[in-house]
Amino acid sequence: MKHAATGRARPRVGLLGNPGDLYGGTVLAATIDTFETVVDISPTTFYAPPAFLSDAAELQRRAFERVAAGRAGCALTLRTNVPFQSGLSGSSAILVATLRALDSYYGLALEPLDIARVAWAVERDDLGIVAGPQDRVIQALGGLHLMDFSGPDPIGRHRPIDPTLVPPLLIAWSTRAGQPSDETHRAVWEQVQAGDHTLRRRLQEFATIATGGTAALEAGDHTTFADAVDANFDLRCSMFGVDENDVHLIDVARSMGGAAKLCGSGGSIVALARPGSDIDQIGDALAAAGASVCRRVGIAFAP
Repeated sequence: MKHAATGRARPRVGLLGNPGDLYGGTVLAATIDTFETVVDISPTTFYAPPAFLSDAAELQRRAFERVAAGRAGCALTLRTNVPFQSGLSGSSAILVATLRALDSYYGLALEPLDIARVAWAVERDDLGIVAGPQDRVIQALGGLHLMDFSGPDPIGRHRPIDPTLVPPLLIAWSTRAGQPSDETHRAVWEQVQAGDHTLRRRLQEFATIATGGTAALEAGDHTTFADAVDANFDLRCSMFGVDENDVHLIDVARSMGGAAKLCGSGGSIVALARPGSDIDQIGDALAAAGASVCRRVGIAFAP
């Protein structure tokens, strides 16, 4: 009889470059320590997905079919405190945690990028979701990475960045759930697929922001890094629909001397203090505006 196993995953924050990963761009992203998704596996005579959270159960079923079909049964349970549809990659966290648990339980010897590939395949191929590789890759690798998706391998090339270089961060989110990321990306994706070369060239600007902002971060230039964070959001607003609640939170953070952008596709923002401003005052202003706030967000490495 096999023993129980556990898999864990952290939420993702896109610091620069997203959503350019869907279009062969470069992004700077991190996993953070504020929330966690945990999947437990125990033996049973047949595969038993969770009896709750039907969308999550479907993700777990697809993951099981991808890597463990035909093996002895197991029962899966899920615990997560990632805010629903907050743009923190909660669905990918479910997949990554599930795949880690299955890997441990069945001794599959999956490498981190194997997990990323399977998680992306489940969402993109099995479920038809328009999504780039960024979320699954950073959640599989953990930590802070600059990820270049311009090469022949769609899973990209990745360079770890020293997380101690990052100025203090906070995340804030509205009490109202954001749009699913697929809805945000689909219209632009379909335009690009239809041959809109002007739009594709504009999307490449996200990669320039990511590489330039990362170089500034590594040089200790927090002003230029903050400028890149703001530029990323402004470029996104010029190309994608952004919820008015998200725009309001960005405006509040900026009014207090912060730089801010969406963590993902909407629902939450990541903010940092520009030199001379105070991250706690930014957090206070966001809380006063009705947002939920996590202060002093730390970067989490893979479990």
